[in-house]
Amino acid sequence: MFTETAPEAVLAEVRGHDFGADRGPRFGANRIDAIVALDRAISAAQAEQMAQIAALHADRVALTGVGRPDPTISVIGEISMARTVGLAAAGTQVGTALGVERLPEVQVLFLAGQLSEPVVRAVVNESVSLSADDLLVLDGEIAAQLVGLTRHEAARLTARAVIRIDAEAAAVRAERNRADQRVSLFPDTDGVAHLHARGPAEQIVAAHAALDQHARALRAAGDPRTLGQIMTQTLVERVTGQSYAEDTNVEVHLVMDAETFTGQDTGEPVDLAGYGPISPSVADDIIAGAPNAWIRRFLVDPVDGTLIVREPRRRHFDTTTASHIRARDQRCRQPGCDLKIRQHDHIHAHIDGGESTATNGQGLCTRSHTIKHLPGWKVTPDGNTTVWTTPTGHTYISRPPPLLPKDQPHHPRE
Repeated sequence: MFTETAPEAVLAEVRGHDFGADRGPRFGANRIDAIVALDRAISAAQAEQMAQIAALHADRVALTGVGRPDPTISVIGEISMARTVGLAAAGTQVGTALGVERLPEVQVLFLAGQLSEPVVRAVVNESVSLSADDLLVLDGEIAAQLVGLTRHEAARLTARAVIRIDAEAAAVRAERNRADQRVSLFPDTDGVAHLHARGPAEQIVAAHAALDQHARALRAAGDPRTLGQIMTQTLVERVTGQSYAEDTNVEVHLVMDAETFTGQDTGEPVDLAGYGPISPSVADDIIAGAPNAWIRRFLVDPVDGTLIVREPRRRHFDTTTASHIRARDQRCRQPGCDLKIRQHDHIHAHIDGGESTATNGQGLCTRSHTIKHLPGWKVTPDGNTTVWTTPTGHTYISRPPPLLPKDQPHHPRE
């Protein structure tokens, strides 16, 4: 059932089908058919969306003169805002859209809903080192084999084909990829976070093996901690140079309502700057467990819950104002972006008379700061908000989030 239905008609047909009247198939067989058909429709819609992104990129390239900034960054910024996704996600989608255009047979299958977006993205990622001519060879060799594969299987198939087609290009890509090393922090729930390290496989494997061996030796000697606790605490101790993980110095920026501050048990979460909401009991544990921790409190606007601070007149934001901007904005203020703040930006440029004040400042990630100054982009202050206007004329509103949010939107769309 639904197998002969065109992707663009699947949604209407599934919604209009009376599954309760099905007599023959048992255990919801027709519902499985509907799920598969909807998967096909979703893939076709994603393929069409990427085709539109690629066409937008081509339009922007045609409008960009020689020597002007890369239009790709501008397109990524616009997609980020339009779809309310982060710059990294928008960049991945733009890259996949441009990559699949160079694989015509794969694109045809994608548009027909026969390939999923993760499979297509895996093929594009594994083939970025090939020339245009070699990509056509790859396209003809693997396209028909991709139908029915998982993302991992498609990646392996493509990687093997790429090495056969151009082993030298594959080696260059591997060298570049191994040089792309970084450490990232990702918040989890209940006062927990993830530290992710990306680097050469043999080094990361060796580091994990050393932690594992050390933890198992301590466990064998009677250490009551779990393997995970020993490995994590040993990592913190070796990176920070502390004798014990708990000794790491902590500056705690805690934001709480008046009742919680005065010791009343309201159950309201406390906000830990740079991390997010935690329970009051976790905040108490952080303060009690860190020998050099202290609480820094901020004055908040009683109406909208945002931060208030004095406004010095100087070219660069002073330490107090910069800290305020980070605590107030929490994440990048570009609509659709939720990356960490890397730079403090004058909304109204200092060279044009903009002051180095909290109301004229916003926290941005590096890429958003670049996007803001690209041709066709305009960012203007409007009271406690900023208005972002893209080259296509679309506008997006960004407001600083309440420090103790009550389900209020951060970046509402006009």
